[in-house]
Amino acid sequence: MVDVYIMRHGQTEANVEQILIGRGDSPFTAEGWQQPARVAEHLKQVSLSVIYSSPMDRALRTSELVLEVLGQPIRLETEVAIAEIDAGDFTGLSFEKIRQRVPDVRSLVEVPYPGGESWTDVQDRALRFVWELESRHEDEAVLLVTHAGVISVLVAELLKQPVERYIRTRFGHDFLGHFEVKGASIVGYEKVAGTVDH
Repeated sequence: MVDVYIMRHGQTEANVEQILIGRGDSPFTAEGWQQPARVAEHLKQVSLSVIYSSPMDRALRTSELVLEVLGQPIRLETEVAIAEIDAGDFTGLSFEKIRQRVPDVRSLVEVPYPGGESWTDVQDRALRFVWELESRHEDEAVLLVTHAGVISVLVAELLKQPVERYIRTRFGHDFLGHFEVKGASIVGYEKVAGTVDH
C-alpha cells in the first residue's frame, strides 16, 4: 500500500481568463504564488518520500514552492503521465469557444481533441502510473502535483463513475486530496483541504 497525496498547481492568468492552455503555460496570478504554500502547510506532518510533478512549468513552480515550505530534502521528479491533457488544436482557445465547437463534453471522452488526446487517454496514462506507485513506494507517502483534469479522471476511477461526470468538476487551486493505492485499486479517498465545485 502507498499513501498518495494529490494537489493542483497554483492559479494562472489563463485559469482566470478561462483559457485552455493544455501543454502550454501561463504566469501565476498573485494568488497563484500563495496557494501552494498554504496547501503545503497540510503536509508538514507527512513524511513524503518523493514529489512527482507534471512537467508543465506551472506544476513545477508549485512543487518548488511546496518544497520551500516543507524544508525537507524530498526528491522532486517530473512525470509526464500526470501532465495536463494535450488539447492539440484547441490549445489557447477560451472555454466558451470550445463549448461552441463541442457542445457535448462526452464526445471528448473517447475522441481526442484534434491533434491531441482524449480524456480516456489521460485516464489510461495516469492510472498506469498510479498502479506502479505501489511497487515503487510500498508503505511510503508520495505527493502528485498535477492538474484538475488528471485529478478528475482519478476520482472517476475511484468512484467507478464515467469520466464525463468528473472532467468538468473544478478542483480548486487550493485543493489537496489523499487516497491509498492497494492491489491496483484506489481506496480511501478524502479531500484534505480546498475547494471542489461540481
